[in-house]
Amino acid sequence: MHNEIKPKRRPIFAAILIATALGAGAIGSRQIVLRAADARGQGAGAVPVSTVAVKLGSLDIYIDGIGTVIPTSTISVTSRVVGELTEVDYKEGQIVKKGDLLAVIDPRPYQATLDQAKGQLARDQAMLRNAQLDLARYQDAYRQHAIPEQQLATQQSTVDGDAGIVQLDQGNLESAQVNMDYTRIVSPIDGRVGLRQVDPGNIVQANGTVPLATITQLQPITVIFTIAEDSLSDVLPAVGLGQPLRVLALDRSQEKQLATGTLLTLDTQVDPTTGTVKARAALTTRRTSSTRTNSSMPG
Repeated sequence: MHNEIKPKRRPIFAAILIATALGAGAIGSRQIVLRAADARGQGAGAVPVSTVAVKLGSLDIYIDGIGTVIPTSTISVTSRVVGELTEVDYKEGQIVKKGDLLAVIDPRPYQATLDQAKGQLARDQAMLRNAQLDLARYQDAYRQHAIPEQQLATQQSTVDGDAGIVQLDQGNLESAQVNMDYTRIVSPIDGRVGLRQVDPGNIVQANGTVPLATITQLQPITVIFTIAEDSLSDVLPAVGLGQPLRVLALDRSQEKQLATGTLLTLDTQVDPTTGTVKARAALTTRRTSSTRTNSSMPG
């Protein structure tokens, strides 16, 4: 399975909501009496009005901008082995989890190769064990001066050669197992699957140009938008202190909240043609249409 990251973009409205602390004094609570006059100018009954002590608080500031929704990643899933596509186990537009089965390549040729590799390994392991037993007997005979040293050295070389063959067999077995595993194509990420481009019955190539599935990650998703240079003084203090700026995604009418998130970072340069700075925010809910976002900093 081959994964290729191709970010896709969607338009979005963006804004920053910043809470700025305003200093205020405190006054004692007292009652103020107002008098209302009737149409003839005569005094009416007294209307009591109460006040409360002023407290230190924060004032939310909104900074609007237009941006683009960008998925964190878009993966083009292709087969890593050649064979007939026998199963497609997803529906177009389906939400899948990492590890979910997407498709199956005919595993029979790879199963046969795997069985051969297992048999070859078992045979050569038996030959190695037999050579090791002979080596042990030769060592005893050599200690009793029953055989020359050259015969012992030859048997040691036989054992070493058989051990190398077993190691080669193990590598072939692992390679065959990997190819066998590649016949089951699974999702590498959580996301939404796009339109199917290959139907069962077709022969697919390893690392082909036509993906078996395209998956777009939706959680989290990011949005890039612009902030006016004049508004940076409201944003930079919080960014410099590492305080999170909360993001609220709204629809174009600014009446319906669609997603929430946080500001990730600001660009290091101001665009001289527009007088704006790019910002990136992460949203934690699914984005499917053009929206507007707000973000806020704790006061």
